[in-house]
Amino acid sequence: MTSFLRGIFLTSNTPNETIKFYQEVAGLSLEQVGDPETYAYWRLDENNFQIAIHDASKIAGYTHPARRESNLTHLYFKIDSQIEFLQHISMLGIAPYAKDDVVITLEDPDGRKVMFGTA
Repeated sequence: MTSFLRGIFLTSNTPNETIKFYQEVAGLSLEQVGDPETYAYWRLDENNFQIAIHDASKIAGYTHPARRESNLTHLYFKIDSQIEFLQHISMLGIAPYAKDDVVITLEDPDGRKVMFGTA
């Protein structure tokens, strides 16, 4: 089982202000991804590493409202196989916090959500 850090996801209660900050202050070339009518977010994806900004009210139930103490930042690790990863964490005695077709989310010892996905 191998993984590598794929990205950092920022959730925000004020995504437009956060996007503007990272564009203007850090000079990031963020692009909008998705359909604004259903779900969209902003990202910079270079050299197989992604920084993404998501609206906290839309990303998932456990991220809203964005709380400074627990869920403003998500680490995202790329994995090759969900089946292999599930076997790996099972051997470690760790149960997923959440799972969908692409991402398995775990809680680290501090309660931070850490995502392991195939995308």
